[in-house]
Amino acid sequence: MNIYVETERLILRQFTIDDAEELHAICNQLYILKWMPDWKISLEERKAWIRWIEKQYSKTTPKTVRIMLAVTLKPNTKLIGMVGVGNKSEVNNEIEIAYFVSEKYNHNGYIGEAVKAMAEWVFSNLKLDYLIAIVELDNIPSQRVVEKCGFTKLETKMVLNSGETEEKPFYYYRMFNTGAVI
Repeated sequence: MNIYVETERLILRQFTIDDAEELHAICNQLYILKWMPDWKISLEERKAWIRWIEKQYSKTTPKTVRIMLAVTLKPNTKLIGMVGVGNKSEVNNEIEIAYFVSEKYNHNGYIGEAVKAMAEWVFSNLKLDYLIAIVELDNIPSQRVVEKCGFTKLETKMVLNSGETEEKPFYYYRMFNTGAVI
């Protein structure tokens, strides 16, 4: 499976090992680590993650999903973030959308554009009934992203999130595939 998605301003594409250093620099920004502490790993671990995710693209099925895409600017292909979908074991193994953008490129609508494009690609290609997003209660920017993209807040759930030791409350959102029979 080769995944390549163009939007008005972005290209979403599969990660390659050549992205390791740029991705590592973005993932080590305090802005990112505040919400995604489990992304704090060494450069060698980041390279291993990229090699692992490269293998996952071809293994994706509607029940087992692990797709992480590089978010790049269209004019110069500069890597600015990540958008992905995958089974979230902490939330009944539902398919979650996750994303981040470098602080330097924040507040430009890039990540919302990427999230919308990713959701459309997933619904068209994997025929899922819905996607979920879980967002910490104080992560207002992320709440805005999912709400602007059409996700609906359904409830607050206690979740033991990846890389953390205690459950805490998250807003639980869903976006339904309007083309699917539910």
